[in-house]
Formats: sequence, C-alpha cells, structure tokens
Amino acid sequence: MQNRMLTIFGAVITLLLITILVIVAGQSLTGAAQAQPAGVTGARQVTVVGRGEAQGTPDTGYVQIGVETEANTTEEALEQNNAQVAAIIERIKQLGVAEEDIQTSNFSINTRYDNDGRRVVGYQVSNIVSVTIRNLEQTGTLLDQVVQVGANRVYGINFGVDDPSELLAQARDKAVADARAKAEQLAQASGASVGRVLVITENVGSQSPIPMPMRSGIAEEDAAAVPIQTGRQTVSTQVQVTFELQ
Repeated sequence: MQNRMLTIFGAVITLLLITILVIVAGQSLTGAAQAQPAGVTGARQVTVVGRGEAQGTPDTGYVQIGVETEANTTEEALEQNNAQVAAIIERIKQLGVAEEDIQTSNFSINTRYDNDGRRVVGYQVSNIVSVTIRNLEQTGTLLDQVVQVGANRVYGINFGVDDPSELLAQARDKAVADARAKAEQLAQASGASVGRVLVITENVGSQSPIPMPMRSGIAEEDAAAVPIQTGRQTVSTQVQVTFELQ
C-alpha cells in the first residue's frame, strides 16, 4: 500500500514539472516573437538623410510696443502709464489692426531706490503689448504713430509667413528628391539599384528673419522715418528615408 502511494505521488510530481516546463517554454517563444524587429528583415537597405528648403515673402509682422513711466507714487506712475497705453492701443486700432491682434504681454510695477538702495525715490510702471501686423505696408507708419502718442519702448520686430503650408510642401518635395539622389548614388557605388521606400521620418525647421534690435526712449523727431525691410522667410525640412536595395 505504501509503495503504491509513493508511485502515485511521484507521478503527480512528474506531471507538475512537465506542466511548468511547457508554460516556461511557451513564454520564451512568445517573448522571442515579440522581440522581432518591425519592418522587412533580411532585406538589403540603405538609409539616407535628405534636406530641402523653400523661401517666400513674409506677409505678417510681429512687434512689441511698450510704455514705461516713473513717478513719486505708484498711483501717479500707473495713471500716466494707463493713459499712454490707452492712446497707443486706440491709435493701433485706427490703423486697421484688429483687436484680437493686440495682446498685453507684460505688465510690472517696480520700486526705485537711491544709490545706496535704502531710500525709495519713486516707482516705475511698465506695460507692453504684442501687436500682429497683417498689412505690412503700414508697419513703418504704425511705428511712427505709436511713438507720437506715447510709446517709449519698441522691441525687436520680426516677420513671417502666416500660413507656411505651401512652402513646407515645396521643402518636402526637395528633401525627398535629395534623399533619393543620395540613395541612388550610394546604391550605384555598391552595384545595386534603389527600390521601394521602407521607412520615412521628417524633422521640420524654420529659419526666421533676424529681428530688428530693441529701441527704447525713441525721440519723436526720430520717428519720422522708420525704414522696414521684410526680407525673405525660409522654411526647411529634413527627412530620413530607408530604401530597399535591389
């Protein structure tokens, strides 16, 4: 009887061990299958980077216009600042700039001290608005006018293309053509030819025109002529393409 029980117990243990081994083996096979790289395996390939760019004429300008006032009290400094900023915004609207293209970008009140940094000698209020100019022909006039009504801070103006999608499409075509030309050169050197595209990725960039430097404390007599040159806007893109070799 005891021998029979030992035999049955041994058979159960053996069956459990076999089951565990089957489960472990199945998991190993599944993991191996999941670890296989995506795409075409074992194929001859060449990977290159193509670059392309397109230029267009800017149609939109961006500028920051501000007022900085100082007074013995915060109330006086704020009152002066509010009046000048209100006049500036009103003049900008009169020149045809939509209200949604005028946005307050910075507002601050600072205490001014004497040279020893101990005694308060006044207060400084600064208010800056960002303006989007969609009629670039009015850019010089706008800058002239805001100075005349109280702006004493004009920060670097820059230009861009409001909708660069067409330029980007041109840049993409050039980048893919550049990638294919490079791949064909490498393929020819290795005695092969370029086949279908296997993988392609893109990295978009934009080269903005250099902004005009900040001008502060502009004198009214200097505001009669603000020459504006919009330059050209460059949109660039870069693609990495993997081709099949035949």
